[in-house]
Amino acid sequence: MGQSLCNCIWRYRMGKELTNKKEQIKKLMETGKELAIGLPARLPDVERYSSQNYIPFKSRESKYKELLDALNDEKNYIVGLQGMGGTGKTTLAKEVGKELKQSKQFTLVIYTTVSFSYDIKKIQDDIAGPLGLEFGACNESDRPKKLWSRLTNGEKILLILDDVWGDIDFHEIGIPHIDNHKGCRVFVTTRNMWVCNRLGCSKTIQLDLLSEEDAWIMFKSHAGLTKVSTKNLLDKGHKIANECKRLPVAIAAIASSLKGEQRREKWDVALNSLRKHMSIDGVDEDLVDIYKCLKFSYDYLKNKSAEELFLLCSVFQEDEEISIEILTRLGIGVGLFGGSYDKYNNARNLVVVAKDKLLDSCLLLKTNKRYVKMHDLVREVAQWIANKEILVVDFSNKNKKSLLGKDNNIKYLSFHGNPMDLCSTGFDGSKLKILIFIVDRGCSVDVPVSFFENIAGLRVLNLIADNQTIPLPQSIGLLTNIRSLLIQRVNLGDMSVLGSLQSLETLDLKHCTIEELPQEIAKLKELRLLNLARCSIENNNPFEVIQRCPSLEELYFVYSFNKFCQEITLPAALERYHLTDGYGIIFDSSLSKCVSLEYDYLSEATFKHVMQTAEYLTLVSIKKGWRNIMPEIVPIDEGMNDLIKLHLENDSQLQCLVDTKHIGSQLPNVFSKLIVLKLETMKNLKELCNGPISFDSMNSLEELTIESCGNLRSLFKGNLNLCNLKTVNIYRCSRLVSVFHLSTSGSLPLLEELNICRCEQLEKIFTCERRVDEEILLPKLKVVIIEFCDKLTYIFDQQVKLDSLIHVQLELRRVSNFIDIFPKSSDSISKALRRQKHKSKGTTNNTKVPLVVYEDQQNPSSIPTVITLLYRLGWNTSVCHVYRDSRG
Repeated sequence: MGQSLCNCIWRYRMGKELTNKKEQIKKLMETGKELAIGLPARLPDVERYSSQNYIPFKSRESKYKELLDALNDEKNYIVGLQGMGGTGKTTLAKEVGKELKQSKQFTLVIYTTVSFSYDIKKIQDDIAGPLGLEFGACNESDRPKKLWSRLTNGEKILLILDDVWGDIDFHEIGIPHIDNHKGCRVFVTTRNMWVCNRLGCSKTIQLDLLSEEDAWIMFKSHAGLTKVSTKNLLDKGHKIANECKRLPVAIAAIASSLKGEQRREKWDVALNSLRKHMSIDGVDEDLVDIYKCLKFSYDYLKNKSAEELFLLCSVFQEDEEISIEILTRLGIGVGLFGGSYDKYNNARNLVVVAKDKLLDSCLLLKTNKRYVKMHDLVREVAQWIANKEILVVDFSNKNKKSLLGKDNNIKYLSFHGNPMDLCSTGFDGSKLKILIFIVDRGCSVDVPVSFFENIAGLRVLNLIADNQTIPLPQSIGLLTNIRSLLIQRVNLGDMSVLGSLQSLETLDLKHCTIEELPQEIAKLKELRLLNLARCSIENNNPFEVIQRCPSLEELYFVYSFNKFCQEITLPAALERYHLTDGYGIIFDSSLSKCVSLEYDYLSEATFKHVMQTAEYLTLVSIKKGWRNIMPEIVPIDEGMNDLIKLHLENDSQLQCLVDTKHIGSQLPNVFSKLIVLKLETMKNLKELCNGPISFDSMNSLEELTIESCGNLRSLFKGNLNLCNLKTVNIYRCSRLVSVFHLSTSGSLPLLEELNICRCEQLEKIFTCERRVDEEILLPKLKVVIIEFCDKLTYIFDQQVKLDSLIHVQLELRRVSNFIDIFPKSSDSISKALRRQKHKSKGTTNNTKVPLVVYEDQQNPSSIPTVITLLYRLGWNTSVCHVYRDSRG
């Protein structure tokens, strides 16, 4: 581990000496890696999708083992898992995949959902991500070739193709065939046995219903029943579990809806509902019981917002990961919350509450913090509950064309195909509230006026294309009731017609090309949210329009800056803003105020406002001439206490972050929520704080990185509570003499990693101006890497609790004056010295290598626990491992 960490520093250091172009690329990649919310180079594989709530049922043990054996057998290229909907195929497949990955039977286990109407490009992208494969500018015919080449390079790769409904063309996707698959193997889940036969599965395992015993275990787990529950509830629960017909998806939904319910009457209602006879047109008899269970769970929500959100989720594509933010924007548009909110963010909170209610009821599945998913069977039930008011149509399936035009009750419509096909159906759109329009690639769009007249009551339009030119027709002005307009990957040209949509609250444009942000946008009095993400704005400064939007509460301006963006000003009433010109940066949606800018776009007033209010702040090459942030930019009493991340780079004037020399005796509390602090190329930075700050300032700090700050002399002075600090990285700070003072060092209970490189004046890591009896405690310290620090003599100049160094791994490179971990003058260490042996090694510095064994004689209970310090100081392989030696 030490060698790999040292290599990371070596690569980092050498990377800084490459060309400017390589530096820019590195920064982009670094930014993505640095943010937990960024886009990684290699996407996570099956372990991302495996369930943390998996219950290893007895009735599944044999199937689990059978699948492992089949997939470990190299003779089996394709293995199938077949079972009816809701039996737990997906969960079992993910757990099997996770086990095969962890046991290293496969280098990679990659999961993708196929679904009924499968998207070849999505499947290719899902597979390519974990492989680290980028298609770039590949045309459609080259994508499968490139994927096939990567899958057949001999690496052991398992592809899990979940929820396959029919014929799937491996060649079209780029999945190898049985005669030339090399290390690649395929694992398929499906409801239909004939799918396994058509694919030529070498082995097919059938997944049956749960046993009665396991069904009862699952029910009790989801319902929260225990041994101390009343006998009456246990008896009722057992009967309800039996009515779920041993089907996991039904058990989870019913049991979760009853969790915490102690009234016997509620359990009676559930039991009677499930026992009631029900016939459902067009639904197989073996699915009727599932429909009854899920319908009861829906009815039992007793929450109008949760019920409406549940139905709204069913309008998305099968197995689609649904963005919470998109649900918010659609939900507000359709009037999901009526008038129960006054601010846009309050409505977002209502969505989160309703979403959590659905997750708790097992009617939605959680994929990550920002997305949810709906089980395909639950989605079918939701559309059945909606009673033909929700329709999802793919016109590539000719059988679906007849569905439009028969009904005038459609409220939510998701349409995939050619717009002219939709216009030609003559469907009745008089009740339509939401239209999600996914335009086929290459389609020309010329929508007649009659189409917009037909959907005049529309409240939400979500138009998704593939970089087609779709000029907004003047007739779109007929949609006077529209509240949310979302457009993606469209060349819109002139947008001035949007000025007639006076009810518009949400305007969301992604990957669009527009001539300019029209002046008419500033006349939209109801506009609360504007999102311009990766848009090409060809003319004029869009902020001249944005700053005049009277009701704008939220602005998301992501990688859409143009050459006209100068001295920009934000609307005064903004409550949320995300501004970035850095490609690949994705801000956490839970943060309301985020800025990441590499150029100086901001006016002085806006700059000060952002510095005072931001939660996430990255600024590069901001040349405003200030010597400190507080008090020159932000008043000391405000303290920037909402800031979570601060990254400043290439500011030649800043001398310190905080200057408290002239504020009196009251110590300010500053940066109290700051988690990440990164400072780079700050030529005049001398210290973080000039003067004292309060003990709890910076007490949330977890990661500190300082690089190329040549005048930095000290980091932390005075008494600070750095109780959450985990990682410290210091590179190229040539005047830094020490890192921690003892007054600070005593409060580093979570420090895990310390990396220091090219700090030529560094003498000690931990130091104290005067002798004290207090010990330094570093219970979590794991890694210390020090390189190119020629003046370093000791790491500690004070007493250290030896037990706290048991697991430390220390690496030293090119530290020619290094003497020891501790100075020999340290009485406690001298007394603890048990024996010392010197061995000479052939090193470039001709340094002797002592084998030193220490024992804490002040604590007899620790004997024979000792610390062995092994030094091997050499030119390129000088490594010192610190470890426990139990030889008494």
